Amino acid sequence: MLSKVLRCSQFYPGRQQASVLLCQQAFKPTYAYRRLRYSSTTHSISSSSLPSRLNPPVSTRPPPLEAPTRTSDQSAPSYYFQLGRAYLTFYKTGLKAVYTNFQISRSLLSRLPSSTTLPLAVSGGLISRAELQLIKRSRHDVARIPLFALVVMVCGEFTPLVVLFIAGVVPGTCRIPKQIQGSREKLEERRRRSFREGTLDSRNAGDRSVKDLEKNEIMHVGRSLGLYSSLWDQSRDAGLVGFPLGLLRGRVSREVVALEMDDYAIKRDGGVGGMDSEEVRIAAEARGLDVLGKNDGQLKKLLNAWLQAKEAHSITKLLLTRPSVWQKE
Repeated sequence: MLSKVLRCSQFYPGRQQASVLLCQQAFKPTYAYRRLRYSSTTHSISSSSLPSRLNPPVSTRPPPLEAPTRTSDQSAPSYYFQLGRAYLTFYKTGLKAVYTNFQISRSLLSRLPSSTTLPLAVSGGLISRAELQLIKRSRHDVARIPLFALVVMVCGEFTPLVVLFIAGVVPGTCRIPKQIQGSREKLEERRRRSFREGTLDSRNAGDRSVKDLEKNEIMHVGRSLGLYSSLWDQSRDAGLVGFPLGLLRGRVSREVVALEMDDYAIKRDGGVGGMDSEEVRIAAEARGLDVLGKNDGQLKKLLNAWLQAKEAHSITKLLLTRPSVWQKE
């Protein structure tokens, strides 16, 4: 079944069509996801039909991984067979979610006027924060299905081990807990190193647009948000080519626009206090804020501080400085 995505990608100009074909042929949505999908298309988009206007549905996040615990009298083959089944169930559920989210996202976008962009739809109240995040995460996941399918084909039962080293090819709904934890640890260490070893001057980090940022500032934001692989830094340090600056500036620009939309939607649709624990963690991480070792209360306070500082400063300044700087202002 996974081989079909490789064949169909030869006939479709975009990866999205191939991705959806794979999910559509291989998996049918579960009852819970079908009910969510159908309920999301029966009402006007202006009166959000998702369970919450603030928090996107759980189908946009990885499902629980119910890994078995090996008993003292259980043989190794029996245990690893059960473990393999648990991972298979996890990945199947995650791929079902990708297809379900794509269907909901497509329905939401089809109801917007053809000339309406996402920023206009958010500012005009046409879509909620929950719908905005669903659309964004669906686009991210659908684009990764073909390469992820190839990894599964090649690696088979070793996929859970391999994906720990290639997090960028895994759809968000298929990321195992160990992978999420490892990615966060690496990103936060990379962010600390960038602040420590960079040439940024926090005192002079004024409110500027992305196009006015200097090269070292663009590179710092890219590292802090994980917008490009750390292998590019290693390549540059070795005297080879680094990540293309123009391409990175475009990525940073798009990310700033996405954060602008999300900041506005959070405040409009209920505020940080109404956000789920994991949503607060995801939102903080998306803004270059450290989340490891912090409880829900600390993260909500930090995210609220970001939104308050945003009223006086640009997002670029907040991304170029530590919270200890803009929390005092």
